[in-house]
Amino acid sequence: MNWDTITENDRSRIRRWQIGMLALALVCEVFLAADWYAFAAVIPFISEPLQLDPAQAGFAQGIFALTYGIGMVVWSHFSRHMTARMMLLIGLAGTGLGMVLQIYVQSYGQLVALRLLIGFFDAAIFLGNMKLVIGWFPQSRRGSIIGLILAAYSLAITLDFALGIPLTMAFGWRTFFAVLAGGTLIVALINCLFARNGPAEIGINGFAWEPPLPRGASIPISVIFRSKWIIVGGLGIAACTFAIAGTATWVVPAFIAVQNMPVESAAVVGTLMGLSQVLFLVVGGYAADRVGKAFMIKFGTAMALMIAFAFTAAAIYPMPFGWLLVLAGLSGIAVLGGGAIFALLTEKYADELATVAVGYAEVLGVAASFVSPWMMGLVIRASGGSFSEAFMAFAVVEAVFLVILLVLARENVARPGVMAVTIN
Repeated sequence: MNWDTITENDRSRIRRWQIGMLALALVCEVFLAADWYAFAAVIPFISEPLQLDPAQAGFAQGIFALTYGIGMVVWSHFSRHMTARMMLLIGLAGTGLGMVLQIYVQSYGQLVALRLLIGFFDAAIFLGNMKLVIGWFPQSRRGSIIGLILAAYSLAITLDFALGIPLTMAFGWRTFFAVLAGGTLIVALINCLFARNGPAEIGINGFAWEPPLPRGASIPISVIFRSKWIIVGGLGIAACTFAIAGTATWVVPAFIAVQNMPVESAAVVGTLMGLSQVLFLVVGGYAADRVGKAFMIKFGTAMALMIAFAFTAAAIYPMPFGWLLVLAGLSGIAVLGGGAIFALLTEKYADELATVAVGYAEVLGVAASFVSPWMMGLVIRASGGSFSEAFMAFAVVEAVFLVILLVLARENVARPGVMAVTIN
């Protein structure tokens, strides 16, 4: 049973549920990213009471990615047997409780420990979202849908700056963390009450978006690693997350230190950067379904390199505030290929392995999220405060990603999904 064979009444029911499940996925993604980047938004306010230097601040922001990556491996394994609803419930509840504890942090060590805990459960949220998309949307729409979900991720970073900084200035960063903790637990309750894993759970039994690939259910996980697409996906994610983590953590401090930007303007710049990511993720996801996912991954990485050079220039040459806003507004083009990456993996692997493949590819992205702010912080400290050298290091890494992807990300398979049963 598929879309063409069900009744119009069933199609209408699926469309209504698609809207509801997409809304749920978007909210889950908002709190995943908001909990991740809340610290980055309020680094100047936390660094003084906890006595953090730039390298420690970068490490505390990036260390989140360590257990997020471990969580990707762990939850990827369980994703073959767990429903999207259960993964989201576990992830949201665990993250929410970790955020509650983070309200009371008193030292650098406690901060790092709690960010490690939260990162592990955040991974379950992300993979639960990907499984929800696979259950409710066909391959032909997944690029656009995943682009929207990733845009929600960037919107959350935007809100961290737009709302988190004023809230922190008025009531303190612990209050900001408390708001995020409460919101995350509320979303966990909503998921528990309303989430459904696919059309079969609303009474349309036997429904499938596409016919199963040969041997789909019996394909061993090892097949994932015998295909080049897991590397392409991993490096594509790494290029995007390296850019997100590096810019979210160090652009505002660079503008304050080099361009003498008032601290009060930090919220404006951070908000504009986040909205830019939202825009380009939506546009890129839409384009991926039409001009090719592999192409969009390569093009997006090239744009990330361009943005790295632009911020390097901003860390060297004095610029009017208007030009800083222009750079912030264009910064989101670094993640133009974001929607294409996960959609490509769901296309190249059978549904039974797609969530697992996404999780394993995300590990490289997680590593980039950890390395980027930490590496740039180390460069800033070692160079005596040179933000230009830190952004140049950022550019070098993006250039390496681009060269490798230009070699590997070549479409030479005629039938979507064939990579699930053959090796390339």
